[in-house]
Amino acid sequence: MSVPEEALDELAALAGIVLVHSDLSDTLRAVCRIAARAVPGADGASVTTFPEGRPGALASDEWAQELDELQFEEHEGPCLDAFRTGNAFRLRDMTVDPRWPSYLPRATERGALSMMSLPMSAEGNVIGALNLYSRHTNAFNAEAASLAAVVAAHAGLASQVSAAFFQHRDLAAQLAEAMHSRASIEQAKGVLVAAHGCTPDEAFERLVRISQTSHRKLRVVAEEVVATAARGTP
Repeated sequence: MSVPEEALDELAALAGIVLVHSDLSDTLRAVCRIAARAVPGADGASVTTFPEGRPGALASDEWAQELDELQFEEHEGPCLDAFRTGNAFRLRDMTVDPRWPSYLPRATERGALSMMSLPMSAEGNVIGALNLYSRHTNAFNAEAASLAAVVAAHAGLASQVSAAFFQHRDLAAQLAEAMHSRASIEQAKGVLVAAHGCTPDEAFERLVRISQTSHRKLRVVAEEVVATAARGTP
């Protein structure tokens, strides 16, 4: 397969895509934009995912987004079947294709004349579908289909790596927050012990009571106690 240099550049961009976006949704939207540019004949691209078992779409543009959502409304379409079966679908002319009789007429009314849907996999499991749409019939030849399969594989990997990256990033943030909270609480306990002659356990109970009655987080109460002590008597 001879891959255009522009497509190779776009595929190379997928390698570092996880590191430049703030969450999984942004990562997948970027994948869609890259797919729309990388695959010859594509006018738009989308990724269909199934969070909590329900289909959702992220797309390169509003047109591709709508074409995905029409499939959800009709409960049929290539992207849904690509996910369910793990098979790829290439529709050369959507005006005459007999499959998906509820979805295709609505899609062609919106200018889609050919499309591809390919399963996205991670660790051997199908996690979604990559969809490419064109405003022309016979837009996707065998070379485009092969390139789309490469993009779908990259998209599945990017999704997997991105999810793991953000999960670990969030966990690290939670641990940092917990450590910060613990430090603040220990400082506040020390302030109360010194000021009131109570035990550390009694100081902690006092912080908890203030937190509960004021409906504020324990960390916030502790920080206020420490800040107040710096200005005067807690």
